[in-house]
Amino acid sequence: MRNQKKFVILLLAAALLVLSFAGCAAKTATSASTSAAASTPAASAPAASASASTSAAASASASQTTGEKPAIKFYGKCIEYTSGPMMTDALEKALADKYTIDSIQIDWSNMDTVIRTGIASNDPCDIYNYPASSMANFADMAVDLMPYLDADPEFKAYFSQAELDACTIDGKLVCLPWESNFSVILGNKEALDKIGVTIPDAWTMDEFNAACAKIKAAGLYPFTNATDLNRAAWIYRNAILSVAAAEGKSQDFTDGNISLGSDESKQALEATKALYDNGYMYPGEGAVTVKNDEAKAAFYQGKVLMMPEIAAGAKQTADGAADFTTVLIPWPSVSDKGAILGGMNCLFIPKNAKNIDAAVEVLKTYLSADIQKIHADQGYIPANVNVQVSDPFVQKVMAQAETFKAEPPYSSAVFDYLNNSLTADLVLNGGVDTVIQNLQGLENAG
Repeated sequence: MRNQKKFVILLLAAALLVLSFAGCAAKTATSASTSAAASTPAASAPAASASASTSAAASASASQTTGEKPAIKFYGKCIEYTSGPMMTDALEKALADKYTIDSIQIDWSNMDTVIRTGIASNDPCDIYNYPASSMANFADMAVDLMPYLDADPEFKAYFSQAELDACTIDGKLVCLPWESNFSVILGNKEALDKIGVTIPDAWTMDEFNAACAKIKAAGLYPFTNATDLNRAAWIYRNAILSVAAAEGKSQDFTDGNISLGSDESKQALEATKALYDNGYMYPGEGAVTVKNDEAKAAFYQGKVLMMPEIAAGAKQTADGAADFTTVLIPWPSVSDKGAILGGMNCLFIPKNAKNIDAAVEVLKTYLSADIQKIHADQGYIPANVNVQVSDPFVQKVMAQAETFKAEPPYSSAVFDYLNNSLTADLVLNGGVDTVIQNLQGLENAG
């Protein structure tokens, strides 16, 4: 009997531990304040599933009985962007007459755990943030949103076909984007002009190397690439994307059908290594360990004339240059076809959400041009194609999004190697053959 009691106590403790991790399951909704409402396609859209319709109806019925507004748990508040809290505040105000929306801060480092635990608790958030490139992890748990968009042409017109394609898995639209992000290159316009480097709309790696040689001859460093913040392999990753695109294999690469030990990979590694071997990378011998703060400081001081940045941070970094005008520079392509790595942060609705129809309406409102414009006005890249952007710099950043491609969902081991070991191995510890061997080993290990 004593052992049975201990067993029961242990079970209860385990259950409480699970609930403590259910990020949305235990959240208490907060109140919103003013009014306005967006229309929803739910009335005419086919239900995602019988259980979804039942849960939505039950939730609506309960709210009518108690006189309370339905509560929506929105796991999508991004405090890392200046626009994030502003967007969720606007969302809460826009639907204040209809819903009590609890905007929950995204825990990026524990996002998978939060989502899985919430769904497993059967009391998930109604909407979750997650990257499109990894949505295969939750595709079976997500509501197919295409019936709602098909029933609401206005809603569907928020997005480009490329965006919808990137959010589709096995014929189902499992999420919708709220922003895109990709890598760009920033340049010191006055210094480049003085040296006689003309920035084209697109250029090959050979043309980029020729420009770098001019800059080096002037006693300055042409380029830098931070090795922290998951940026270390940006040159290589963009290079292999451009090779795949030139061969008409972009989708094969995205689907993981081109090995990192392939000829395409070797070509990209050779082009990357040449930049370091030729002394084009700041600060010379320490180029394989330079951190983002160091790289940015050198760029602002005029020691290095070109540096990569994420699109979401490009405007802020450009505005921080007090002594020169910052211009956007295209990524050099190893082949004759430009391509840059990128991705999208998206929102999805779990199938066991309590009020799916209401969640769709919240999605439509959050992704509307009015709220997406807040994101754009802060210098970020909105997903809604109807957003009118007035800032010329942000317009140019958005134009570069036309060539961004998704990467395959690398294993954690491959991603760790790309970000922490590839550059040093390529430049200092064995070169191209060593990197190819290491990448193949990681791929074979699964």
